Amino acid sequence: MAGLYEIWQRAEVARRLDVLSGFVAMCVAGDADARRRLTQLVAGVEEALSASPPDGVVASEYLDELVWWADTEWVDHPYRPVEVRPDEADRQTRNYAKDLRHAALPVRVRDEMGRIELSLEVGFLALCRQSGLDCRTRQDIFYVAGRAAMALDLGYLEAAEREVRRMEQVGSVETRQSRCG
Repeated sequence: MAGLYEIWQRAEVARRLDVLSGFVAMCVAGDADARRRLTQLVAGVEEALSASPPDGVVASEYLDELVWWADTEWVDHPYRPVEVRPDEADRQTRNYAKDLRHAALPVRVRDEMGRIELSLEVGFLALCRQSGLDCRTRQDIFYVAGRAAMALDLGYLEAAEREVRRMEQVGSVETRQSRCG
């Protein structure tokens, strides 16, 4: 299975390709030659990314040509996508990476991840609905839930389960203390 860094690189290219190719496709809708050029560029990126091992350099070259084309032809277009801020780009790339990684996992592992994720969501929502929790306890619950989600993203199922149990303990201990205190 591909390493996390490789998946992240593929996800970054795929994210940028999806956004920009959709814009260019809209702009060249009536021009058969331009549509053919766009199809070739997109196919080049996708072929490079699906190679074994993926060829990030070639994919980036095709993507750079698409960026150059959009920059020269439609620089002043009101709907031309702009590069998002780094934090937003990372959030979007993370979603692409999760999809790529998820697709590469065996069904048994995906099912187990789904079970843990459901347990995390249900437990988190139940804890958030509890009345009487102070601000610090709620922050602790959010923090531990984030750790569990991160462990799931990275594929560490045992760590994710451990963090889900820890989150439940934080909520249950704090609830007992606030009732007794």
